[in-house]
Amino acid sequence: MVKFKVKPTLKENWRYISFELLAENKISEKQIVSEILNSLLSLLGELGASNANLWLIEYDSKTSSGIVRCSNKALTEVIASFATITNIGGSRTTFRVLGVSGTIKKTKDKYLNRKRK
Repeated sequence: MVKFKVKPTLKENWRYISFELLAENKISEKQIVSEILNSLLSLLGELGASNANLWLIEYDSKTSSGIVRCSNKALTEVIASFATITNIGGSRTTFRVLGVSGTIKKTKDKYLNRKRK
């Protein structure tokens, strides 16, 4: 069996965006993912949304904060799509970006733990 290795220069570079969701009502993780994808599709189209490689890493419903992973190349577009989300499930909402980092650990330590103190 032959394994194909990807050179480090060809690997995808990820950015982790920590966010806080300000909303009138509690919102589920499924609703958040759906709304973020819809805003990306409307802003960038199908090709741009697929190139963003967006993934919700974690979401804490108690603190209404979470982490989203995206491609390094699509970082500004993903943040811009957050700004277009104003309504989720009939509840007025606002995404507040707390910060961006290159690793999940740094994102948690720098942005999410500070908020909880």
